Amino acid sequence: MGRRTPVGPPPATPAGAVDEIIADTLTKARGKRAPAAAAAAEKARQDRNAEADVRVQRQIQRSVQALLDKKAEKLVVLNLKPLNAFAEYFVLASATNERQAQAMSDAVEMVMKSEGRRTYSHEGYNKGAWILLDYGDVVFHLFHEEARRFYGLERLWGDAPEETQAFTKTP
Repeated sequence: MGRRTPVGPPPATPAGAVDEIIADTLTKARGKRAPAAAAAAEKARQDRNAEADVRVQRQIQRSVQALLDKKAEKLVVLNLKPLNAFAEYFVLASATNERQAQAMSDAVEMVMKSEGRRTYSHEGYNKGAWILLDYGDVVFHLFHEEARRFYGLERLWGDAPEETQAFTKTP
């Protein structure tokens, strides 16, 4: 008769051998190539972040222009990045009535959609007193003046640098 092949799991490797294999792998990984690869990966990550920042800033600039085209008042752009907040920018603008607030919201959505962006949340459109458009990294707050005074977001986020001028310049 022929030899039978054993059925079941392979024999266990002694624990000391596994520790030796791991230690050997870590020693090889600490060679000359690992720091260069880590530096290259970090540079690539920084480059991607810089490209994303430029893209977001262009989107905000186009949206701000759309708001101004709809006669937005008291437009303010707050940079939340230094505060490590949930968003990078807040864009605040006032409208004189519900229809204007809705038109401003529609204009922002058209610009952001043309940039391939969709809102995570779109709140308050029907009432128009405070319309919130959340795009993750940038949140638009479109208010009636009374609601803006009542909620006082500029006061709440007073530590955030105002960068309105940087986004209202024509390219």
